[in-house]
Amino acid sequence: MANYTKLAIRGTAIVLVISLFAGFLGYLVRLVLARGLTVEDFGLFNSVFSFLGLIGFFKSLGFDKALIKFIPEFRHEKRNDLIKSSIIYVAIILLVTNLLVIAIVYLLSSYLSVKFFHSEQATILLKLLAIAFFIDSFVYVIRFAFQGFKEMAYFSIVEVARMLLILAVVLTGFKLGYGRLPTAAFAYITAPLILIIAFTPIFLKKIFPEFAASSLIFDSLLFKKIGKYGLFVVETSAAGLVLYYTDIMALTYFSNLRGIGLYAAALPTVKIFMFFPRAIGGILIPLTSELWAKGRKDLLKAGIESLYKYPFIIIVPLVLTMFSFAELILNVLYGSSYIPAAAAMRILSIGMIFAVIYGTNIDFFAGIGKPQITTKIVYTAAIVNFMANIILIPIIGIEGAAISTTLSYLLMMSMGLVNIRKFVNVSFPIAVWLKTLFAGIIFTLIIWVLKKALELNVWVETAIVLLISSLAYLALLFLLKIIDLEELKGIYKRLVA
Repeated sequence: MANYTKLAIRGTAIVLVISLFAGFLGYLVRLVLARGLTVEDFGLFNSVFSFLGLIGFFKSLGFDKALIKFIPEFRHEKRNDLIKSSIIYVAIILLVTNLLVIAIVYLLSSYLSVKFFHSEQATILLKLLAIAFFIDSFVYVIRFAFQGFKEMAYFSIVEVARMLLILAVVLTGFKLGYGRLPTAAFAYITAPLILIIAFTPIFLKKIFPEFAASSLIFDSLLFKKIGKYGLFVVETSAAGLVLYYTDIMALTYFSNLRGIGLYAAALPTVKIFMFFPRAIGGILIPLTSELWAKGRKDLLKAGIESLYKYPFIIIVPLVLTMFSFAELILNVLYGSSYIPAAAAMRILSIGMIFAVIYGTNIDFFAGIGKPQITTKIVYTAAIVNFMANIILIPIIGIEGAAISTTLSYLLMMSMGLVNIRKFVNVSFPIAVWLKTLFAGIIFTLIIWVLKKALELNVWVETAIVLLISSLAYLALLFLLKIIDLEELKGIYKRLVA
């Protein structure tokens, strides 16, 4: 038990740091775009980007991600010819599907601009970003090939380099006074071009130097094998993407560009909390797989119950801090024009509490080899989210989209909790959750009272308010016996053992 605790906590911390760094770069690009564009233009850019991103996932047919599975298998069999053939097959499929999508986008760009995006500017933006997505498809072939060869350093560097290149082009274009929207689009065209030029030689010469000498074989069975797995990837991942993009697409049709811009600031900001379940998953999935294979349901039960408790205790005050300082956060990060997104941000931040618990559940299902349960849950939530968006967005705008997404996370959490007990007799810490939420409410009330009472410099006031409210929250954790010193000492001993 001691070793598993140590591995889980330390491993989670490492993965969290790396994830936060990668996410920071992507978020920085978003901030630069938001501050460089008007709210309406930022909304238009996100709307077109989301539209093409949704199409982009389906046009690959999952072939690119199939490389992650089949390259290790073919390496084990020492079949370099199959590795080369697989990569070529994937590249050909992407070339054909991308050309088809670009042709359709170019033909329908004027119609979509007027009827769907409600902006004539969308025409040129659709065409430019369609080219960007076309080029970027082949970057993903290289990236997934790196992953297939277990070259995770290169796999990670590609994404970091992408964000840095986009950031450099955007900042340069804005400084030189070029058109803001075209500059943003050209950044997304330039970055993948440079990545292909830079990383293709590395892959061919350093990672897979046998590429040129290996035979290219035309095997219909291999093609079908890759295609079958690719369709499985699409089937299991599509609902998640639909859930992510549904809000933006529904806002595009039922709302206006300003609303999309505001929502595009609120949603990614609250999604920073998703790094917690992602980091936990990086360790929980392999540990769950190992313990499940060994039949150690007792350790699984103890571990999952701890993950239901401690991340919840940590996430509640963080979420409620964002809830309480929504206007300040938006003003500092995006500027005063984005403050009207505060209500939507508050609603979405509450949804992140449910998302953390849901994240633990899906990691468990992945670890025991039951990803189809997650697929069923996410498809159900995607349908509910879509229907709720259609009903609520025309009535209350971006707040309706925020309510829809929060309800979807609540539904996914609930379905996950029901399903997990079919495999492990987990005891849900409902009393701990209720006590923690009570402590969180007191934490929030203290913040709001102090904000009203104090008249200081905004940063000094915020620091004082957070210090006092945090100490009160910590005191309540002990007073309500949510945690105790002996329990913390036990965790510390297992961690340093």
